[in-house]
Amino acid sequence: MFPIPDEATKKALDLGRREVFQTYRVLMACELQRLRPVVEALPVGLRRAQLAARLDAVATLAAGAWMQQAPVRGATVERVAILFKEVQDSIDGVVPSVVGNTFLTAAIDELKTKIVDVMNDATKPTHTAVNTAFARLFGSASIVAKTRFAQTVTALRDLLTRTDGRGAGFVYNPALPAGMGALAEGQGGTAIINVGRSALDGTMHLWDLAATLAHEGTHILADNPTIDIVYRRRNAAYYLQGQVGLSNAANFEQTVYEALGQGGPFPTDDEVAAMRGRAAPRMDSLHTVLASRITRAWVRTFDFTCLDFTKAELPKPVALALTDLPQGREYAPLTKAYMDALHTAMLALMRAEERLVVRADPKQLNHSTVINLDGTIRFTINSDLAAQTPVAQLLQWILEELVTQAKCQIPKDSAQLLALILEIERFDRDNVHHVLDNFYSSFN
Repeated sequence: MFPIPDEATKKALDLGRREVFQTYRVLMACELQRLRPVVEALPVGLRRAQLAARLDAVATLAAGAWMQQAPVRGATVERVAILFKEVQDSIDGVVPSVVGNTFLTAAIDELKTKIVDVMNDATKPTHTAVNTAFARLFGSASIVAKTRFAQTVTALRDLLTRTDGRGAGFVYNPALPAGMGALAEGQGGTAIINVGRSALDGTMHLWDLAATLAHEGTHILADNPTIDIVYRRRNAAYYLQGQVGLSNAANFEQTVYEALGQGGPFPTDDEVAAMRGRAAPRMDSLHTVLASRITRAWVRTFDFTCLDFTKAELPKPVALALTDLPQGREYAPLTKAYMDALHTAMLALMRAEERLVVRADPKQLNHSTVINLDGTIRFTINSDLAAQTPVAQLLQWILEELVTQAKCQIPKDSAQLLALILEIERFDRDNVHHVLDNFYSSFN
């Protein structure tokens, strides 16, 4: 959310503190970019017109001469913050209760009756299909994966029982990004799963919600919880095998889609075997590594949004990569808002990466990018150039295209973005390093 400036921050604005002023300008642009499509998607009528007018007022203020008028900078930013809050409050509206929610209950029942009850019962008509799904996503580790899947469904049922509408179990969180149904926090008996409106009001397909809950449910297991190495799109989960596959939540999510016969088309068995055998071209493998690194950057920026910046600081190399960010705990609310915006930018980058198609072609002179009518971003590079170019340079070329398509306001360019992603990777969670090292080294 866009931060309402306190008195100290308003004073810094009025005095012309460049880094404070520039950060607020970036945050204005990010919030306008986030809210415009949400408002435009509302039904035509008075409410949409009123909210659009508020955003237009913000855009006018952001483009106006207020930055030259020192006495009114702080008051102007405060007015912008109030306008943004009015828009967000109207959008949030009334949300169905998490307590006894019929859609959450039905999705967990779907996992129990159509997967857990089927995978070890050969008399069930879908027994073979369910076990084939586990074999395709986990290979020789499928027996362990089935056990963990059953444990996950039990954990989700326990979570539903603990849900009280006051912060235990499933918790409604309006701050979840658009399109995200759920987000887990913690493990074991104190874990919660944040859910968005779409998980509570029937907007999501039942099978989509079931797969999402399976993904988040594996994060909250008391023993062997998963992490997000890479998400399911672009078939990236099929590249993972052994312990790496068992550690990735999206492998369990993709298993649900395959077991229920929804969310396809899926790769053929021959294609899965090629990915698992590392027979795919170098650029396909690089694409998977890129997706994973962007995923980890998104996860870690979420961790940063949860810090109390009056008491904690970003890892120094990460802070240094963000050259426009004000330094000092007196700017804690501004730092928090910047992290929120950075996290949103990483989500936009992920969404752009999901549309990315990478190809090596001997006829290509150098490298080029074309945006297809279906929205896919086709990056084509000369085959010899792709084989000879260092991975870091290849990543930066592709990131330049993704940044353009994602319309990221921050970081300021692809070089800073790549530096930030690599610094975030260095300061990832302790329990992630070993798994990621094994995953990345498997593509060398």
